[in-house]
Amino acid sequence: MNKLFELTEQGDSETFLIGEEFKLTESTPSSYNILRVIIGNVIITNIGTESSTSIFENFLAKWYEFSEEKSFEENVAKILNESLETSDLKLFFFDRRYNLKNKDFFNRLENEFCNFLTYETKGSHTTSFVFLYRILEVVSFSFPLIYASKTYDFKHTYGILKEMFDSNNGNSKGELGFLKSAIQVIFKESELMNTSVDIEFDETLEKSEKIYTAIRNVIKDQNIFHGDTIENSKISICFGQVSSFIISLRNRFFHLFNRGDKNLESHEIVDPDYFFSKINKQLFSWICVVYIEILKFLIGEHERNIH
Repeated sequence: MNKLFELTEQGDSETFLIGEEFKLTESTPSSYNILRVIIGNVIITNIGTESSTSIFENFLAKWYEFSEEKSFEENVAKILNESLETSDLKLFFFDRRYNLKNKDFFNRLENEFCNFLTYETKGSHTTSFVFLYRILEVVSFSFPLIYASKTYDFKHTYGILKEMFDSNNGNSKGELGFLKSAIQVIFKESELMNTSVDIEFDETLEKSEKIYTAIRNVIKDQNIFHGDTIENSKISICFGQVSSFIISLRNRFFHLFNRGDKNLESHEIVDPDYFFSKINKQLFSWICVVYIEILKFLIGEHERNIH
């Protein structure tokens, strides 16, 4: 899998120091590179076009506690596993005996993450939403293994995984069903399940009302919306329902005529780039949390295998 992007350090971090062993190089693996781009202070350069994009935002800051008194690697170790030492973190990411596992998966995922951030930063928000959805698709390939590891009911696990694979034919119903089930299990014991992803409108009432109404009209499952939703002002999506929201929005925007379902008309969303500029980063931050959960799972497996 060819890499489309080169990552370099932005410079001295304004938040926390990064140890020399954890700085970006040409050989840092994609699994680590993704972690760096979602925490920010990185320059993304498209190898083909040689155009560069600076990423400063920490997309995990809403969900996890970061201490400016600790180094980057100390903060990450605490997020991934309270008992994890930075030496363990280094071994997991940089020791070639371990970091070649799932290499193609992470290389592909890195390309999609970097594309999303590049186009989002350029203001091409509709294009970046396409890459947001592609990230969700790639990430979902890891869900069956994580799902199975967190359940102890063999019959139930077999049944739901079989159903997922049987329906993996581009059918959004099967896609939605398994993603929702997997997210519920993966985050079952997490306090994050009580939170929401909030899309706030700070524009004129007319624009805010238009986008609010457009979204509410095409998302029929009311369980997706959190109780913090405020009419024409804020749409709050339940943490465990974000994947459903993303998939539903994809279907309603990219299909104008589809089995009689209500889809997003052009006149309803003001402007596509404007519309997606209001939702992309919030949805992306949720995907970043899902990525952290994948790393937690892999580190747990890694620790069990080496001890």
